[in-house]
Amino acid sequence: MTIVLFTIYNMGPSLTTIKFDPGTRNVLKSLVEEIQQQFANSQGQQVDVITSGKSDDVVRQAAVAFDKTKAMINPADQNKAKVKTNSVAHSKPSPIKAIAQSPEEVEEDGTETWKTILFWSTWFGSDWSGRFGTTNATELRLEGCPSWQCRFTYNRNLSNTADSIIFNANGFKPNKTPNPPRPWYQRWVWVNVESQLSPITKSRMTGINNHHMNHLLNWTMTHHSGSDVVAFYGKFLSLKDTTRPLRPNLMSHHEKTLKNYMKDLKGGRTLEDVMGPSWSTFVKRPKIVAWMSSHCRTQSRREAYVMELQKYMSVGTYGRCGTQKCRPAGPLNDLCWRHVLSTNYSFYLSMENSMCEDYITEKLYNPLQHNLVPVVYGGADYTKYLPPHSYINALDYHPRDLAALLTRLHNDPVEYGRYHLWRGYFTASHPG
Repeated sequence: MTIVLFTIYNMGPSLTTIKFDPGTRNVLKSLVEEIQQQFANSQGQQVDVITSGKSDDVVRQAAVAFDKTKAMINPADQNKAKVKTNSVAHSKPSPIKAIAQSPEEVEEDGTETWKTILFWSTWFGSDWSGRFGTTNATELRLEGCPSWQCRFTYNRNLSNTADSIIFNANGFKPNKTPNPPRPWYQRWVWVNVESQLSPITKSRMTGINNHHMNHLLNWTMTHHSGSDVVAFYGKFLSLKDTTRPLRPNLMSHHEKTLKNYMKDLKGGRTLEDVMGPSWSTFVKRPKIVAWMSSHCRTQSRREAYVMELQKYMSVGTYGRCGTQKCRPAGPLNDLCWRHVLSTNYSFYLSMENSMCEDYITEKLYNPLQHNLVPVVYGGADYTKYLPPHSYINALDYHPRDLAALLTRLHNDPVEYGRYHLWRGYFTASHPG
């Protein structure tokens, strides 16, 4: 008896043969054993599983096919069932046999490459696109994303077939997860956007440990580069390069555009060369620097740095920790950025609440989007994420020296304008 794994698509049953490389075959050992038990043991027959193709994707497909095959063929009814077999000859019986057939020949439309991603909850009451950008496959493809074949859903009824389930650490309840068993190919992803030093993160991790969830969560999705999936807050896109890199958040993935930009920057090119006559109006701002914050006591002690900076210059402070109002209020409010901050200030204090490796938030990308030069303060290596000469690192200066630098640049339109030269080569965008 020969069993051919198959899957069912919208167009109906489709015979599918899947080839696995030697390394992947070992992964399928348990799957084959279960097939043998289900279909052969009670009948005493030899079972051949014919496969073709390779990669984790077809491993997942094989498992799905196996589940569907079990549902359609009962060992007791094998004499009644007619299963189409592959005509490829075999030299000897084997649990797994490879045949010379490429995945492209099997499914030309690429259906098997699609992934179903289930969001177990909302993103703080809203769609997840508010954090990570579009969750529409067509839009991802039109934007030039190299990996766009994803189906995004909130339908919990798909929890038994989804390729991955995304859990927001905010409000995550270990006792409110999908009921077992789950498909062995399925990945559970725990998403946390707070720093690892945040009391909120520590509390969440305690909850996971108390419920012994570590063995159930497969991947982490955080700001840290060591995560399985890195959750960037923003990205850069090259203006003159239509090819979109897989990691547009990293400068190293913009090699061609970065090379051209650095050549012109070192060659003394000015903002006027990029923008034309409008450059002088663009750089003209009545005030020097602003800061907006709602957390007034932080691990990074940014508030202490700002307090010292205010001894040497005026700082426009907004939010709960400031003295001025920005209506509508809130660090994420676009109207506040467009009508108050970007029109009045040359610089913005992009200060993180924690000194953590790779920890960068919207505090960096908001001023970049709204035509301010960020003065960064955090634990990240900003050279990995930002074009050279697009920011100033506060940690390189005593507050007294930083005040002198910002004042000098504010009063020198040409030199200040060169901190915006990158805008002729890249565009910053948030979310990432």
